[in-house]
Amino acid sequence: MRQPSESSVNATIWDSTTFYWTPNLKNNPLKRPRSCQNKECQKVDRISNLPDPIIQHILSFLPADDAIKTCILSKRWDSIWTLVPNLIFRRECSCSQEAENFAVFVDKALMHYCSPKVKKFLVEFEFTECFKAQVDSWVDFAVRLKVEELCLEFHREIADDPDYYYLPNFLYSNIPAEKLSLRFCALSPNKLKQVSWMSLKVLSISYSWLSNEMIKNIFLGCSLLEYLKLNQCCGFDQINTNFSSSLKDLVVDGSWGREDKFGDFVITIKGPNLLSLTLAGYMHRANYMLLDVSSLVEANIGYRMKSCSHGCRSNWYSAHRSVLHDLLEKLQHVEKLTIGTWCLQVLSISEVKGLSSPTSACKYLTLNKKINKWDLPGIASLLQSSPNLQKLTINLMPSNNFEFELDRSFYKYYSFDGEEYWSLYNQRIFKCLVLHLKSVEIFGFDTSCSSLKLVVDQWVQFLLKNAKVLEKMIIHAQRDDVNRTWMSVEAQELMELLELTQAFLSYPRASPNAKVMLESCFK
Repeated sequence: MRQPSESSVNATIWDSTTFYWTPNLKNNPLKRPRSCQNKECQKVDRISNLPDPIIQHILSFLPADDAIKTCILSKRWDSIWTLVPNLIFRRECSCSQEAENFAVFVDKALMHYCSPKVKKFLVEFEFTECFKAQVDSWVDFAVRLKVEELCLEFHREIADDPDYYYLPNFLYSNIPAEKLSLRFCALSPNKLKQVSWMSLKVLSISYSWLSNEMIKNIFLGCSLLEYLKLNQCCGFDQINTNFSSSLKDLVVDGSWGREDKFGDFVITIKGPNLLSLTLAGYMHRANYMLLDVSSLVEANIGYRMKSCSHGCRSNWYSAHRSVLHDLLEKLQHVEKLTIGTWCLQVLSISEVKGLSSPTSACKYLTLNKKINKWDLPGIASLLQSSPNLQKLTINLMPSNNFEFELDRSFYKYYSFDGEEYWSLYNQRIFKCLVLHLKSVEIFGFDTSCSSLKLVVDQWVQFLLKNAKVLEKMIIHAQRDDVNRTWMSVEAQELMELLELTQAFLSYPRASPNAKVMLESCFK
């Protein structure tokens, strides 16, 4: 959930330790503009005229400290915050004193809270062992109020800090929560043997140690679990969802291997009932092996494997190709496939060396990468191996865009021009372009990047010329080098955009029904 920034919400000066509030009228960002400072405008208070449940729903989207500040507005607002359905306690603590003040504030806020039930309870701050008793009391408070979503998301300034939050014994019992999120929390292997989270449907565990047996016991104790995310967890090398008939969505976001050599540590995933699988993050000295994922409908291979810093580079490429080839073979049947940076780079290397990809039944393909000309062979390989492709989506500005560095020999022996590359493929038949591809959508097209403009321009030309059943192509353009609104965009930039639009519209089209749309948004 996107939270309002402190500057956009905070209209007061507040001391969290003493619970006093002092209005800051001089710099109040909520002050009415001059145009509305007439008697008619001042008489209208639409917010205060709303029913209490509506106001409480609005306040539930704010952090608790901001929601509490509204009590100074009037007598009516004095206790409205005490019935908000969500309690969000979040604080970036740069010193121990700030953490202590934050803990005192949470204690006092819970003393004043009056709602018989809380929908979401979130605590996020830099946890240390001295706060264990207080956090236990907060968790007990949330459980007693039948919390539906419990989030204990701690962070640490030092990565190897031993201060994990050990879950209290009562939390392993049948808690009412349907969603549970844990970060830098320690789970007890013995307690997990009797865990009973019978209402839990969504579970996220980050930066924790988990053994294979612990994961198995979580499955056995969560009969309704539908979604599991393991983020930067270690200690396991197997995820067997046979112990959970209800699990449909699995996300593994990064992990660490136990050995020093690439490929020696393998995480095996067995999920005959899974419908969606996401492999993301950074794999350090580890890779994946899929055994049974026959029910998968959607797969996302967005993770990055560690580069090899020693040994023969060509052997390293071979190892990466082998891992990816095995994954794609196991995912041949999925309808929705998302490919990330690492995968596309490996596919490009394989293509230029004459190694094809396994045939895929994919109908909806997403590429998450800022594309350059070295990615074109990988794209061609995916088109060739996806004869049933109906929609292609390209996200040119993914949040995680780590790339490994190609060696000089690759650039030397496989150098090519982008336009020339696609011209060579004009004689090659892509079954998906002839029979099935109907929709193409490109996000994050930065028109200020000349190299990206060239690659996208060549790519658009090729698709329009060869996609015989294409119905629509939507390109979302933006400029990240300027901080302007539409009203302040220079005439030259608008002319460039107009020329780009005219160029796209002028390219020959194999499909008489193809529509090209360029949507622009300057940041």
